[in-house]
Amino acid sequence: MEDITKVYDEYSEQIMFCKYFIAERLKHNPEMGRCGENILLNELKERFGMLEFVSGFIVCSGNQSPQCDILVCRKNMYKRKFEGELYLVNPLDCLMIIEVKGNMTLNDITITNKKNHYFKEQDGTKHIQLALFAFKTRVAKKTLFSEFGFNYSRDIKSYSQKKLKEEKQIDLFICLHRDSLSENVSRDKQIMFIKDKQDNKQYIFDNNYPVTQNFFFYLQSLQEI
Repeated sequence: MEDITKVYDEYSEQIMFCKYFIAERLKHNPEMGRCGENILLNELKERFGMLEFVSGFIVCSGNQSPQCDILVCRKNMYKRKFEGELYLVNPLDCLMIIEVKGNMTLNDITITNKKNHYFKEQDGTKHIQLALFAFKTRVAKKTLFSEFGFNYSRDIKSYSQKKLKEEKQIDLFICLHRDSLSENVSRDKQIMFIKDKQDNKQYIFDNNYPVTQNFFFYLQSLQEI
């Protein structure tokens, strides 16, 4: 018998991607830069009642962090509204930071990794999980896999894992990429990489569909912290 929860999450993922896909074509839309962020933010708010989702900054020892797309916080967080829909967040209230990209480039990964060093260098923010979420990507599949330690071997016609030279400051990466809205489109760049807790220079590859299902399970586990 078909798993109804899997069917539900599959269609929810398709709808979420469809919203971005359509918005991407509205070139006149002045909010296009924040479109993907708002789509994901609304989806998360609808799904998780025991977590709070805001945009803004973390303030640690009086110092303000770089701006964060989505801050996943405890429900009982202390709210300091800063400007518009931006908040100043206590690091103890924050469980995860999600950087959201519409059509991700290789440079986006580099910039996010560099930005995240700030949070790993501060004692008050080291506990925070750092995620990168992409609706689409311009990065070729082999290059994308290589970024997270999986190299393609022509001999075995498959990917083999190799330890990264240095740790990436990205704990979780998820991509919903589709070339079109067709049901028959390739899903080879719909993936999730999770940092291996036993070895911070290696990632666990997850390509179970829909990819958002395990991402949501991961977020669900944060409710128990």
